[in-house]
Amino acid sequence: MDLNPKFQIAWRVPDGGRRVTYVSDQVPTFGADCRDLDVTVERDGDVWHVWVDPEYDLTVESAAATVSLDLQHADALFLNGYNSWTDSWERSPRANMHGLWGTPRSIVDHWVLDASGDYRFARQDPRFGHQHGEGYGYLRFGQAVSLFGDCKPDSGLTVIYEDLPENTITLEKEGPNRTLAAGERVEVLTLALVEGTLQGAFSRYVELMGVKRRPALPLVGFTSWYRHYDDIDAATLRRDLVGVSDVLLAQPLEGALPVFQVDDGYAKVGDWTRPDLERFPAGMGAVADDICSAGLVPGLWMAPFVCEKDSRTFAEHQDWLLRDAQGHLVMSGSHWSGGYALDTQNPEVRECVRTSLSTATRIWGFKLLKLDFLYAAAMVPHAGLNRGELMADALDLLRESVPDKTLFDFCGVPVVSAFGRCEYCRVGCDVGLDWNDTLHMRVTGRERVSTKNSLHNTKGRAHLNGVAFLNDPDVFFLRRDVKITDSQRTRLLSADSLLGGVLFTSDDMGAWDSRQMGIFQNALDTFVRRSRDLVPQEEDRGELEANDNSHDEEEESDAPSSALNAEVVTSDMTQPMPGVDMTKPMPAVDKTDTPPDSDETEVAPGSDMTQVMEGPDMTMVDRPLLAAIEAAEREGESTKESDAFRDSDDTPLEDEGNSHE
Repeated sequence: MDLNPKFQIAWRVPDGGRRVTYVSDQVPTFGADCRDLDVTVERDGDVWHVWVDPEYDLTVESAAATVSLDLQHADALFLNGYNSWTDSWERSPRANMHGLWGTPRSIVDHWVLDASGDYRFARQDPRFGHQHGEGYGYLRFGQAVSLFGDCKPDSGLTVIYEDLPENTITLEKEGPNRTLAAGERVEVLTLALVEGTLQGAFSRYVELMGVKRRPALPLVGFTSWYRHYDDIDAATLRRDLVGVSDVLLAQPLEGALPVFQVDDGYAKVGDWTRPDLERFPAGMGAVADDICSAGLVPGLWMAPFVCEKDSRTFAEHQDWLLRDAQGHLVMSGSHWSGGYALDTQNPEVRECVRTSLSTATRIWGFKLLKLDFLYAAAMVPHAGLNRGELMADALDLLRESVPDKTLFDFCGVPVVSAFGRCEYCRVGCDVGLDWNDTLHMRVTGRERVSTKNSLHNTKGRAHLNGVAFLNDPDVFFLRRDVKITDSQRTRLLSADSLLGGVLFTSDDMGAWDSRQMGIFQNALDTFVRRSRDLVPQEEDRGELEANDNSHDEEEESDAPSSALNAEVVTSDMTQPMPGVDMTKPMPAVDKTDTPPDSDETEVAPGSDMTQVMEGPDMTMVDRPLLAAIEAAEREGESTKESDAFRDSDDTPLEDEGNSHE
């Protein structure tokens, strides 16, 4: 790795003129009026600190560092995606990145497809060898990586750009969204360059960021979303609760918390303290009480920084809504009756957020909050804060609104901003009730619903698990009304149990037959064994287990610990398939929607899901997962789990007889 990065500071003088100062070997080399902006570069081990000290009042637009790396000979390139939903996995440095350039602007605007990603502020380049990401990334050479990233995301968002022809990576960080006073010394970039194994380099990077993971136990349980979506009521949840509690409390959870999470549908989005009393006549506190009485941890979904058009919040508090520079309302997406971002710098909005979260936890009694669509807080720099500062401030507001022991599962959040601020975090997009959605939906951006993409993100971001937070890979399915093959079910459940800190389903667990139950039990055995090294130290466990409402006594297991090595998962994912001539020119088409180990098997409407369906060649497309399973067997774990997984590839599950409601 080049340890002589080149720096570039873009800034504006009071009359609006733009200037650029270039710094090489810690000396400003050229650029108009470069001496008017005193730039200092200080190296401290693996970190470069870049400071500016202006001679007069001015505005810093951005600070960039360009690093020379051997992109041409790297085995893989990983660039972290902006949102937790954004596709993020190892790609070839020669690949290009999927975007919205193939989608008509009228469709993008109508469905607000560019709200949740980086389309509005990062350069979108369709060329091969010009990929981009946010926060951090790495190049992999065999089992060794060269990692690069900004250490202080709370002071500004950093976009990373690849330039394969130039063999460089450039990290470009947004400047403060205010005027710097003469003589005001400000650090505008904190660059980390770390080498080692993936897990070692990433752990070192998080340490350099000053981030410490919040202690938390792994979660096992149920969420209502993919079973009912927003069509829920108290009676429906009570029926689900019976089956979930019967199944979960009969398992040896070994320290994992059994959870029943209520998702969207109990209130209009934005009206969190006004639940639908027709659906929930006894209120949400009664729901939490029922869950606790069943021996499970009650969880609740909220989207605290948005409201929908049909909500009372939207109708009664137009002054709470975020507006852009032209005074237009800022939509967070086309969800519900239309989602709109709230201005988190408005004191009344902040009080509303505090009241909503405090009500859910202190009054209703929910112990886990699934907090979604969090990116809405940072959609427009305003109030003197840039995107990174807005996001950090909003996430800190959430934490100060709840009791100390409340567990957070973040979703729809800029990932690097979530480091150390939540116990759990989604690391991929939503799964769907099929494998990869319909053809026309595959051009709707990098954050789209896709079971296939969710699986690849689970593997691609596996190195975050247990370091930044516990990974939430979304749910697995064993039920029969989901249009995925048995092989795809296997791959999804395998990845969730091997690589995550949250093992959730939306199936009617009480309707599982003996075969489905056996597969779940083997996956759960893998999950709790793999998660043992993620369990906090003894001094932290007492407080955490106070959140566990299970009345079953847990027994210590004397089975050997077998923490998953993230290098096993991420290595060898970009090697060419047999028979592919990599010396031929690449066709000028967008290949980024087909990850290296993808499976494009589709299920036709009306297909008999009880029949055996041909799945992918597991020995080729899922070598990392197979290697992890084989490693587990070598460590002395039961072979039953891999046998059950393998059986589900070759033998169809019996028809569950439970349709999606």
